[in-house]
Amino acid sequence: MQYHSKPFDKEHTMKWIEWNLQNYKEYRFGLWVGHIICSKAIVKMETCKLPVLNFGPLSVRPEYQHQGIGKALIREMIEKAKKLGYGAILFFGRPEYYPQFGFKEAAIYGISDAEGYNYPAFMAMELKGEYLKNVCGGKFFESDIYIDKLNRETVIEFDRDFEADTKFPV
Repeated sequence: MQYHSKPFDKEHTMKWIEWNLQNYKEYRFGLWVGHIICSKAIVKMETCKLPVLNFGPLSVRPEYQHQGIGKALIREMIEKAKKLGYGAILFFGRPEYYPQFGFKEAAIYGISDAEGYNYPAFMAMELKGEYLKNVCGGKFFESDIYIDKLNRETVIEFDRDFEADTKFPV
């Protein structure tokens, strides 16, 4: 698993894809089979903001699913987040699946989503003891990268350019 502190630009992305494809052709490894993305987020209270980590999406190529790859990605992400000093992870996910890793409903900590709502799919995990102890009434705000109206045109332009000059072997 690799950690990248910021998103790749197009040139770096293309080099990474080419490297993976070359390794796969030569050695039968190097082709990604899954990924997990994390971003910085905050829990806002009336008088302060608490930095947290948001995770998602997580994906595993269909032909590699049900082999423990997704679980391995989640476990490694949790360990990496601890090593990087994050105090908690919050996200939206399947409430019947993620408790096996230690996630709980965010409502237990008194945290709601940005609009003040709570539901079982909104989950949290403390990575440092009692990190979320004093956030009762706090609201969770994801990174701006998830705000469609701020990023829509940039994403459309990137996708258009990426697809126009990218050819992958079948």
